[in-house]
Amino acid sequence: MLRRTAPAVLATLVCAIGLFAASAATWIHATVETTLQPITVDVAGSDAAPAVTALGLVAGAAAVASTLAGRVLRTIVGAVVSLAGIGSIFAVLSVTADPENASRGAVGTQTGAVGTGGEFALTVSPWLALAAAVGLILCGLWLVLVARNARKKSGQRYDREALAGNKAASADEKTVTTEHSDDIDAWDAFTRGEDPTRGP
Repeated sequence: MLRRTAPAVLATLVCAIGLFAASAATWIHATVETTLQPITVDVAGSDAAPAVTALGLVAGAAAVASTLAGRVLRTIVGAVVSLAGIGSIFAVLSVTADPENASRGAVGTQTGAVGTGGEFALTVSPWLALAAAVGLILCGLWLVLVARNARKKSGQRYDREALAGNKAASADEKTVTTEHSDDIDAWDAFTRGEDPTRGP
């Protein structure tokens, strides 16, 4: 299972799509006071943490690229996927640590009020994005492991072919040596006045 590329690529795509979908959902319900009445603003993950959306796209593109890549490039792709997961985790945690600051841009755009305080409630979406990001880290390591196993298997096949070639070469040398010895015996018999073509 760990030597097959397709499951690793599929798992990476699922996590990347999950991360992207989670970033499109609402992350924060912000209720802010205005001069007229309180207004509730739903802040999407793409507004609160734009990096998560971008990293989800990067991971998805890397997963597709890994299907066309060789062993060395697949290792690099795996590292990129893991780094995308790590970056997403930091971006998500920055939102959960300070949802007011993360939602400030979206709130200011919709209400025109910035820094007026209010209530900022997190939804489940940031935690789903966090889970998808952890999955990307694991998938990236999986892709690297697949590439390493493929490289190791290829090296073993090369060793077997080289060993078989050495054995064939040894057999040819032995045959040449035997034929050379037969020629020497025939010449010695001829110099003794014997007919080398006559059987024993």
